[in-house]
Amino acid sequence: MEEVTRNNQVRVRFAPSPTGFLHVGGARTAIFNWLFAKNQKGKFLLRIEDTDPERSKSELSGQILRSMQWLGMDSDEEVVYQSDRITRYKEVVNELVESGKAYYAFETSEELDKRRKESEAKKIAYKYDRASLNLDKNIIEQHLREKRPYAIRFFIPQGVTDFEDIVHGKTTFNNYEIDDFVLIRSDGSPVYQVAVIIDDHDMKISHVIRGDDHLTNTPKQILLYKALGWEIPRFAHLPMILDEGKKKLSKRRDTVSVEEYKELGYLPEALFNFLTLLGYAPPDNREIVRRGELIKLFSFRRVNKKSAVFDIKKLNWINSEYIKSSDENFLLTLFKEYLASPPSPLSTFKGGTKAILPDDDYLLKVISLTKGRVQTINEFYEFGKYFFTDPESYDERGLAKHWTNDIKLIFKEYFETLTPQSPLLEERGGWNSASLEENLRSFAEAKGIKPGQLIHVLRLALTGITASPGIFELMEVLGRDTVVRRIEKFIGMFT
Repeated sequence: MEEVTRNNQVRVRFAPSPTGFLHVGGARTAIFNWLFAKNQKGKFLLRIEDTDPERSKSELSGQILRSMQWLGMDSDEEVVYQSDRITRYKEVVNELVESGKAYYAFETSEELDKRRKESEAKKIAYKYDRASLNLDKNIIEQHLREKRPYAIRFFIPQGVTDFEDIVHGKTTFNNYEIDDFVLIRSDGSPVYQVAVIIDDHDMKISHVIRGDDHLTNTPKQILLYKALGWEIPRFAHLPMILDEGKKKLSKRRDTVSVEEYKELGYLPEALFNFLTLLGYAPPDNREIVRRGELIKLFSFRRVNKKSAVFDIKKLNWINSEYIKSSDENFLLTLFKEYLASPPSPLSTFKGGTKAILPDDDYLLKVISLTKGRVQTINEFYEFGKYFFTDPESYDERGLAKHWTNDIKLIFKEYFETLTPQSPLLEERGGWNSASLEENLRSFAEAKGIKPGQLIHVLRLALTGITASPGIFELMEVLGRDTVVRRIEKFIGMFT
């Protein structure tokens, strides 16, 4: 396969239909277009294919554009809307009719359905029989005067259609297998096949980069380009994305919307990085590759022909790595957005009042302690609820293992060293992690027990679970009042 060069300006486009949210498969296609354009010093354009009035919704167009912006892929030129270009499509189709390369088809939908059923009964593939192709000119004019409904079909010439796909190499289709497809429906609306090639021509698109599911559309579109005498862009068809069961991603089984991943607490750079790796392998096979490096490294030589598997574990790991390396003030902004919005419990109203968010200093301490453990922004709360609310339950296995009769009285004595009445902590430097650790270890040594025997119970009392960040750092962040209150509650419940 010949590698693409910068001899002519590269102009690519991402063209979603606003019939649903931005799918991760569509986002991956957009990313490959964007990376190729940036690598080649070209232009990345956006087009909204909204010619289907029944399925297209303006609010979904807005959602798609917001998701694209969140991923950092704005259009380099004004966004094109197909719904604004209907007149242009009809003009071009009329040119095809006048040149004899397209024709009026007056069959009703009932007639076509009958023919399809007859083909099914004979167990042969249905193909339009070109019944309207050779209608007398006078009959056609009469039908038009009578305003009889019609579609306009494209005449498929004999021969083969081949092209050099940038990913798949030489690809050939027999024209005999292609039906005389519709260009304009009987309701006057243009179909995808004709609208897309007119737009790509008018937008001066040099490369059409899209999913493998469009591969069978390509010969139809090439034939249209040839019929109009237009320059044919180069094509690159990307591997499909499968779920972990090796099935096509499905919104019924899988999380497929970019917006959902945003709401689940994934970072845009992490999702961008992950989606790039679905079908593309960097030269050194690294899995954490920043956007700037991806632009420099991107090449279709390293795009795989085989379908890629959406591995959620890998996405979680990549996201956790981006969280670890992110500025804590940036994470703070995202975490506060989560805490202030559902499904965070802090966003709900209790007793007629809304929960008050902790101050930024407190949240930054939480982030600093936990960012090496979480995989998403939401997990700052989900895995660290004990920073915000007292435990409502306690791990039963942990209680059975660590809250033994031998430790109960000793733990109560240790608790007394934490209360405001005890001077020990003040003598050791006050309520901070270093003093708290020195205090516990000195107490354990004096009692002849291992520090862990106290730490395990202390963690249960403060968090309700058996795993947390460093217990002394946790105590420092929670503060003395909260620590004392929770331990008193714990002792009261289990003695």
